[in-house]
Amino acid sequence: FQAPRGRHCGPPVGGVAALKMPVRVAAPGEARASGEAPLKRAKTPKKPSQPTWEEFRKFETYIFDCDGVIWGVAPKTTKRSVAVVNRLLALGKRVMFVTNNSNKSRLDFVKELESKGVRFPSVSDTDKENMMVSAAYTTACYLAREGLKRPFVITSDRGLLDELKAVGITDYRATVTDTGKPHPDFESSAMRGDGPDLDETLQHFLDADCVVVGWDMSLSSRKIATAVNLMKYHDEVHGDERNFKPMPFIACSGDAGGVLKSTTIDGRSFKVAAVGNGAMAEAIGRCFDPPRCWMDMGKPSDSLLELLASHAAYNVDMSTALMVGDTLATDIVFGNKGGMSTLLVLSGVTSKRELDVAAGAGDNMRIPTFVLDELGDVEADEQQQKE
Repeated sequence: FQAPRGRHCGPPVGGVAALKMPVRVAAPGEARASGEAPLKRAKTPKKPSQPTWEEFRKFETYIFDCDGVIWGVAPKTTKRSVAVVNRLLALGKRVMFVTNNSNKSRLDFVKELESKGVRFPSVSDTDKENMMVSAAYTTACYLAREGLKRPFVITSDRGLLDELKAVGITDYRATVTDTGKPHPDFESSAMRGDGPDLDETLQHFLDADCVVVGWDMSLSSRKIATAVNLMKYHDEVHGDERNFKPMPFIACSGDAGGVLKSTTIDGRSFKVAAVGNGAMAEAIGRCFDPPRCWMDMGKPSDSLLELLASHAAYNVDMSTALMVGDTLATDIVFGNKGGMSTLLVLSGVTSKRELDVAAGAGDNMRIPTFVLDELGDVEADEQQQKE
């Protein structure tokens, strides 16, 4: 998500911490800990190539995005992608899944992967869960680390709430109940004229200590107005204090958009676009003058890269890792920033035309090492070689 200067302020100071594994995020260029080198910036080729199976299988760690790669695509594409993942697992490769989708808990994502046919090793549910990194989880860990205990949470699903509870944050205020149904104050989407007046709703949430924006499938003007007024009220009450700080404003991810489905309109294949989590946070931030900054907890934030690389958390060797995703601004930038090799699949958000535009602009951070129409094509290459 490319926010204009002065709005999205980049990764949070202090970064994210792994649950039960505190991680201090270093300043740019600073070593993360004794013996740990700073993250390297990727050197990407000017033109991505289609990987052969031998090129693809040489990595030790594979980090997969989910939406647009494994699901949210045609059933045949899902089946072929899952076959590749299962083959890597059978080869003893380290496989991880990192998603900016905050609508489900990590355990729910694991169950969905299993329902698609992913054959996890014979390990405990906890070990499976540790193969999954979600924006909801990284957000919950950050709040726990920073001592933020009463977030006002904008969401349409309970997954983010489940991850908050997992780190001991139970006194949240959310736009849905624990069962995932709309909170009574947000059954109406209107700012005025339907349901309780907005000032009555604010009375129920005034003790919130931060605003958290998840990927809300039913974002409304009422939810936006509530978040804006909570931050403004905080400014009014505490603005004259000597050590005043604005209320923390956090987005689970910075995605500009996504894909809801693929369809056919007037005989032309068309991907129906979704409003991204970052665009939702930006809509709230733009209600301030100057626009209010927000913190990104997902890809491509440096804080998430530090979490993956940290010896205390996931201990990923970036030099032997491949990031696989469908989005230039999040997946590919994320991998390139971390010094990973990157594979863009065109089955999700990014089109061939958009990749060509990025390549023409010479923006190496947005150019992948490899590109495929879909993940399953890498096995097709091996079949062709055998024939």
